[in-house]
Amino acid sequence: MILILTLGFDEKFQYRALMRQGKNVDKVIIIGGFEEEKAKKALESLVNFLRTVNVPFEIVEVDPRDFENVIENVGKVIVNNAGKDFMVNLSGGMRLMILAVFSAFLLTGIDATIEIETEDLTKVYYFRVSDVTSPSLFLTKAHLTILKAIKDGYSSANMISKTTGIPLTTTWRRLNELRKEKFIDEFNKLTIKGEILLKIYGF
Repeated sequence: MILILTLGFDEKFQYRALMRQGKNVDKVIIIGGFEEEKAKKALESLVNFLRTVNVPFEIVEVDPRDFENVIENVGKVIVNNAGKDFMVNLSGGMRLMILAVFSAFLLTGIDATIEIETEDLTKVYYFRVSDVTSPSLFLTKAHLTILKAIKDGYSSANMISKTTGIPLTTTWRRLNELRKEKFIDEFNKLTIKGEILLKIYGF
């Protein structure tokens, strides 16, 4: 299991998450902004602990005040580890960053178990991302290829079909699906959601 931890100025929630999950954790991914001194100290303490208990870890530094930056960077991590079992502890760090991490799972459509501990440490709550989302579009290579063509300046179904080699009827179907999911607008232009998704997938 990959344990994702959001980290702010205090690492107590992260220690508690690690103690709860114990030997189930194959790798820890720490998400946070570490420019401020308190955040640096929290990170150093957590990293020292992970080294002591011999748990592999990765640090993903983000700007916790930039919603899109967090979604993009966390989204890339999620996609690169697709197929793995995710546990995501959202008990630490700035609210904007926490919401962006959750949004990255919603946007990629990759499921995870969310773990949140209350501030007074009296309750830990668990739910799956899929528990709170409606069935949505399963993204295929064709969807991403069409989004990339739109990013490159093609907006008509005919031009997208010619450029990508995707049959015209399939192109029309995929465009309608992308529009329904708000990845593109009525004029076949990328929305912010579509732009972020392409960034996550490295386009």
